[in-house]
Amino acid sequence: MDKVSTSVAEMHIDDDGILQIRFFKGTTVTLEKIKEYYRVSNDLLGGKKALVLIDASEDYTVTDDAKAYGQTDEATKNRIAIAYVTGSVANRIMFNLYLKIYKPNVPLKMFTSKSAALKWLNSFYVLPGEKYLKQKK
Repeated sequence: MDKVSTSVAEMHIDDDGILQIRFFKGTTVTLEKIKEYYRVSNDLLGGKKALVLIDASEDYTVTDDAKAYGQTDEATKNRIAIAYVTGSVANRIMFNLYLKIYKPNVPLKMFTSKSAALKWLNSFYVLPGEKYLKQKK
């Protein structure tokens, strides 16, 4: 479980194949920095799709152009679903505004606990055999 860092976040793939990301305190995520962040995370995943857990417990900011880029097909091409975990009031406000302005093209939900976020992520896909095959509905 090697950790990789960008200028805005640290990330690793956990034992269940979930990409876990933690943003650094006080950082400002610009368009240039978010492109680096997605490039590194995509390289870490080896081009495969994954569930993503974002630890946003630290306060940070995201510029409008970076938010818009985060909803492009290019940025979300290897995201299955994203759980956003924060106890920060500022981050919860930012997240709720984000959802009102931008329409995520993958399932995206906010949580205050990591265990609830992981439970939600795992509800989308089954783990046995091929990890994260879409459940038949």
